[in-house]
Amino acid sequence: MNMSIYEPAVESIDRSDLADVQLERLQIVVNRAYANVEFYRRRFDEAGLVPDDIKSLEDLEKIPFTTRRDLIDNYPYGMFAVPLKDVVRLQFPMGIYGNPIVIGYTNEDLKIWTELMARIMVGANIDEHDIIQVAFNYALFPGAIRFNQSAELIGAAVALTSIASAEVQLQIMQDFRSTVLASTPSFALHIAQVMMEKGIHPRNLSLRVGLLGAEPWPEHVRASIERDLGIRTFDIYGVTELVEPGLAGECHQRSGLHIFEDHFVAEVIDPSTGEGLPTGREGELVITTLTTGAYPLLRYRTCDITAINRDPCPCGRTMARMGRVSRRTDDMIVVRGINVFPEKIEEVLGKIDGIGPRFSMKVTKKEGLNDQLELVVDASENILAAEREQRDVKKEELKMALRRALGIRVDVDFPTSPR
Repeated sequence: MNMSIYEPAVESIDRSDLADVQLERLQIVVNRAYANVEFYRRRFDEAGLVPDDIKSLEDLEKIPFTTRRDLIDNYPYGMFAVPLKDVVRLQFPMGIYGNPIVIGYTNEDLKIWTELMARIMVGANIDEHDIIQVAFNYALFPGAIRFNQSAELIGAAVALTSIASAEVQLQIMQDFRSTVLASTPSFALHIAQVMMEKGIHPRNLSLRVGLLGAEPWPEHVRASIERDLGIRTFDIYGVTELVEPGLAGECHQRSGLHIFEDHFVAEVIDPSTGEGLPTGREGELVITTLTTGAYPLLRYRTCDITAINRDPCPCGRTMARMGRVSRRTDDMIVVRGINVFPEKIEEVLGKIDGIGPRFSMKVTKKEGLNDQLELVVDASENILAAEREQRDVKKEELKMALRRALGIRVDVDFPTSPR
């Protein structure tokens, strides 16, 4: 048995058998969504569809897309397919504008997501001998808890360091002999910078693997982290509104992120026309959940741009691989692992007298935790003509409001004159 595959019989399944599994599960989830989710029943009726029309995987394209706006409009429980008494966990993704999105999980959902992260860990050659240091912000990244549960599932030890400073992280790495770092790439870079400042050499640590995600990170960032920390890094992928992380992840071959197709159907579409694109063509990733009990989503537009490779991987897995995501179709930006939507900023500006509605934003990209979101915000003539101290008070009010809403610090300035 290949020890780098958690479930060889599933992850290395013949693709024709996989297609049969997907179709059976697709028909079940379509029937359940139509019967229990008014939103989908209405969408099907408007399209002149009934669940029995889905007779093949190709028929999936008959189903209308689901978008983030649909989830917002059906807040709080309009997308749930089970009674609330069957939901054992609720999560509220940060960075969503307007009404929040609430995601529910049944006990079986949580079991599945835990197993999916275990697949990713084993694919990165993590086992029961490892100590995984989880350095995600648990408040801003609800998916962080999955690292704990999945590590325990494969028998690894977990060190929960969360938002501890880089200095504390390094001390724990040395004291506990942590072998795996789970964090955002930006925090891994920050830890590496502090290491160099303190004269700590990678050989003084036991680290060997980095499980990094929650924000885009190009190859030159990977190279920098691996050089400075002396580790091998693996990209992990999730969708905030579906499951994050655990939808896909790199194996030790690092030739794409394996999508767990026994639980998801992945499509790539032209983001402008919505037409499906052939394998290998880059476009917007669309995901349909196959096994979600509480919160089934059909043809969910992720806004992430990628391409899919369906050839078998040298690692022995047969499931499709997606390319690493570096851009999106919407205006969302990621700052230090936090999703920021322009609409959320507009919402904040609308609550402060004399501010907005127009603004411009820029992200200053630097390695480590130095990425900075900068806003230039319209202000009334009274504010612009006020004494500097008064303008500074208004800026601080806006900065505090943005920090509460977004979870990050934002630099704010006003134009020199009304626009």
